[in-house]
Formats: sequence, C-alpha cells, structure tokens
Amino acid sequence: MDHITVSEVLRQQLEALCLQSFPCGSGRWNKSHLAAAKRSHPNTYWEDSDPEEESQDTLQDLLNQQNSPWEHEDKNNSEFQNLRVLAVRCPENITEEFIFSYFKQLRVVDKEVTEVDAQITKFQNLEELVLSANKLKTVQSSNLPRKLKNLELCANHISSLKDLSINPPPLLQHLGLAYNRIQSSSESIFLTADIWPNLVSLDLSFNDLTDLFNLVSKISTLQNLRILMLQGNPLTFITTYRGYTIDCLPKLCVLDGILILPDEKYKFVGLSKKKGAQESKAKLLVRIGKVQGIANTGAHTEQQNAVDYPVTTVTYHVCYEFIDDMPSNELESQPKQITTEEDGQQCYPLDLHIGFYKTAGASWNECIDYEYVKEHVSSDLLALKSFLVAGMKVTVKEEKTLSWPKDSDDNATVTKREKSGVGKDKEKDKVRSSSRGSKMDNKSKKKKVNIPELRHDPPIVKTLGSAVMSLKNLVSGEMRAFSVCNLELFNKNLEQQHDIDKSPQNSNKSKERKLKSDKENLETLKTSPSLLGNL
Repeated sequence: MDHITVSEVLRQQLEALCLQSFPCGSGRWNKSHLAAAKRSHPNTYWEDSDPEEESQDTLQDLLNQQNSPWEHEDKNNSEFQNLRVLAVRCPENITEEFIFSYFKQLRVVDKEVTEVDAQITKFQNLEELVLSANKLKTVQSSNLPRKLKNLELCANHISSLKDLSINPPPLLQHLGLAYNRIQSSSESIFLTADIWPNLVSLDLSFNDLTDLFNLVSKISTLQNLRILMLQGNPLTFITTYRGYTIDCLPKLCVLDGILILPDEKYKFVGLSKKKGAQESKAKLLVRIGKVQGIANTGAHTEQQNAVDYPVTTVTYHVCYEFIDDMPSNELESQPKQITTEEDGQQCYPLDLHIGFYKTAGASWNECIDYEYVKEHVSSDLLALKSFLVAGMKVTVKEEKTLSWPKDSDDNATVTKREKSGVGKDKEKDKVRSSSRGSKMDNKSKKKKVNIPELRHDPPIVKTLGSAVMSLKNLVSGEMRAFSVCNLELFNKNLEQQHDIDKSPQNSNKSKERKLKSDKENLETLKTSPSLLGNL
C-alpha cells in the first residue's frame, strides 16, 4: 500500500487550481494588473486597449461558467472557489504565507491518505478538517492545527484512539469517528473530559463497540456533550440501550439523530439504577405470518389414499436460521462462519453458532396462517451484528409421512417364517396357519369397527423454496424489520432439466445411451468370471 500524506494531497489540489495561470494570476491578460502597472509608471506609454487583456468580470466568468475549460472539478469546496476568485481580483496577494493563513476549512475525501503529517499544522487558522473515506489507521494529535474545532475521520481504518487523545486540539467541538474499526472496551478511557473539555458532538456510529455501560460512564464526564451517535454498534441491541443512555446523560439533546424530548427523559428517570438495567443481552422476536402460493398436492395424495395403506400425510413448515447462544433443541445447530469483507480483506471472522427453527406443520391451504412468534436472546452482541448484516435465511419445506398399520410388521415376519420353515412338521404348520388365519379373520372384523394404530415412517422432507431476508435496518437502529419474502423455487433447475430430458431428441438420445450401456454390461458379464459367480 502506498504511503500518502495529507500535505501531499493538498499540494496537488492547490497546483490543480492554477492560481498563476490564465485566467488567474497577474499575467498580461489581467486588465487590473495592467492598470496597476500604468499607475506605477505614469510616464511610460501604454496602449488604451491591449488586444490580449480581459476584464476581471470576464476572467471570473471563465472560472464559474458551466462546461468552461477552467471550471474547477470540486464545486462543493467553497474555499478553493473563493481562492481562485481572489487570484483574479488580487493576484499580487496570492503568496504561500497567505494561502496557509487563508484556509479555515479543508476537505480531503477518498484520496487514500495513510498519514496526517506535521505539514498540516502550517494552516494555523484551520477550524474544520474533513478526512473521510481514507486509509488512516491512526492520527497523531500533535500534527493537528491547534485552532481546530471540527475533525471528521469517518470511514477510515482507525481501531485505537490512543494517539489521537494525546494532547489534542483544546477547542475541538466535534469528533467524527463513524465507520471505523473501534471495538475494544478499553477505548472508552480516551473519551473523558480531561482529554476533550469542549466536545459538544461525538460520532461513534457503525463501529463494533459492545460495552455500553463502561462507555457511558466515561462519556458522562463530558459536560458539554449534546449530540451522541452510537447507532450501528452492537451495544445498541441491548434492551435498555436508549433509556439507560438518556438517564445517564441528562444534558444530552440528540441521540442517534433523534431529538430527546422532555417526556422521554421523564420516562427513563432512574432506569440506570434499577436491578437488571445493566444486562448486556439482546432480545429479538421473530414473527411468521402467512404463506401462500404453494402448489396443491392434495389430489395426488387422495389418489394414493384410495388404497387403504399407506396413509399419506403432507404438512408444510416455515424454517429459518437464527444465531444461538446455546445449541437449539428445536431442530439442530451447527457452527457457521461469517466474515465481513472490506477492501478485499477479511475483518472480524466469527464462528457463529446458528440454530435452525421451524413452525408447526400445517395442511395445505391457499393461504396458510402460521401465527408463529418466538423470542431469541443473545449475549454475544458482536456475533449478532454479523448475523444481522449477513441476513436470515428462510425456507418453506414439505414433509410427507407414510403411515402403516402396526400389524403389518407381524404379518411380514410370519410370512418370512413360513417361507423359511422347510423340512418342519407339516401338521404343526397347518395348525399354526389355521389358528393364525382365524385370528386374522377376527382382526379383520375388528378393523371394520376400530381404527387401527399406525406406525409412521420417517418424514420425506422436500424444500419448496428459500430466500434471504435482509436485517441490516436493525443494525442501523430501527426497531423492526418487516419483509414479504418471494421464495425462489428450490427445484427450478431440476424441473427445467426434466423438461429438457422429456424432449423427443433427448429421449431418443437417452434410449440410445441405455441400449449402449446394456450391451456393454452384457459384454462385461460374459467376460468377467467374478461377476458371473456373483450372479
């Protein structure tokens, strides 16, 4: 990875402004510069109209006019735009010293910067520095201008605040650290009032902080803090997160972009002191409503059940995966690895323990209403975040169960014994067969009156469709995720292949293959003595 400093990028941006080239600068094209020369040399002959000179208004229009060759690419950077205008109006003032004192705001966004070097301190009047979407792993506070009030470090690779908290700018009011890699609970010691005495706004959103109670205890020392952003961190999954934070930070005005009203403050008064308020667990409810669009297999089942046995029972279940603290007893559990990828690298690999859950079975209907509700509790908040980001897999399965009378096993054993009983006493066999025959007659009479007990074969499970439900909005701070899942047919490809195989051309080919294979098998049988012996 290349080493790129902030000062290097700023130098390139200033060179791109072309402050000494047309239409900026004090060249012969600038009419104001010619007028100043006339005043400084009154006895020298000057033509009233130089064909190459332009008025300042015309030169300024060239800077701002749309589709102009001299239009600056970054129109959002007002500081650069104003500096170019000054280079037209007062080109003699554009010096290196003036440039360093001129800027109060600098934006270096998405330039792959890896270091904030000491050269940035030359901008002695700088109040706002935006370094978002770069590759900073750490920031040395000694390399920051002392008058800085707003420092934005969003979307970098920062995992520790240690270097940043060593004698930072004393006037800093906003610190933006969203979308970084801050995870350790020990980082909260760098967020106290003795380090940031004037901090008003703190953005820690979308990191991997899990220790809410330790973090809030340190942040509570920031007496000037009014805006706090923590959404996107695993600690926000804690049931008492918002109420506990509001109760511990009474001066807070905005939490996660939502204004804290007096009613809400009153509602959570004393919550932080209640028993169980500091329980680091998340509770989530899964609700499954209606399923429709399942093909009706009832007619085929009735045809099969026209014969007495086996009795075929078909039920439908909705199954889903969810993270488990403990192995699930409902179906089965297995470890599953989910990794968050960023810049082609694997970050925070987690071996998640995934449980498989399903609703009760329901018979076919045009619209099956399950009314399924289950509460899931998770204490591994970081793993829960990874699971929610990956999404929840939902499948609809068909279970077909064949049921037989229990007596059929006994009959099967009897017939086997009769067949194997060669050489035994024939009279005894006749007596047994007659006695059993009479018993079977009695049982058949009873069957007409009583429903026999059935034994059930293991169910034949068939997956009808599956989908992955997105749960990222829960990570962003929303309280619920609702989705209508359109399940992709699981055996769609098989059906297409089956239709292809049914085509006349493929059927002829399959017949030819079968004949060919049969011939090969016959030849093999003729030439292989071992196979002939097994036959």
